[in-house]
Amino acid sequence: MLKDDVFFTSKGFHHLLYPSGKMRPIKEQMYKLGLLPLVIPVIMNAKKIYKYNQSFIKDLRKEAEFWTLRDVVGRQRTLTKVILRKVGTGNITFLSVMKKNDKKIWSKIKKTIYKKRWPF
Repeated sequence: MLKDDVFFTSKGFHHLLYPSGKMRPIKEQMYKLGLLPLVIPVIMNAKKIYKYNQSFIKDLRKEAEFWTLRDVVGRQRTLTKVILRKVGTGNITFLSVMKKNDKKIWSKIKKTIYKKRWPF
């Protein structure tokens, strides 16, 4: 699998709270932070790289590599995906974490958020 060490930096933590510069809703932040204990087991136990791609990051003017690892981990045996990133010649860093069925979860979270903001 990955031969290099994976670093946990403030950028990965920041991405969990502010994915594109805007703050995630509080419920979504709590959800993402709640998945953090599953990250290291996924990195250590994943048998293969689920997805790999390269892209150019305009803001940084550098090439970046992205790895997606996934494995079934935790007490509830949850299929969890972890996104890792390497910018330029830097270190491989943790970027994000999610469960497999996130689309269903996000729709539920968004419905409750909109209900609270728009009571009519």
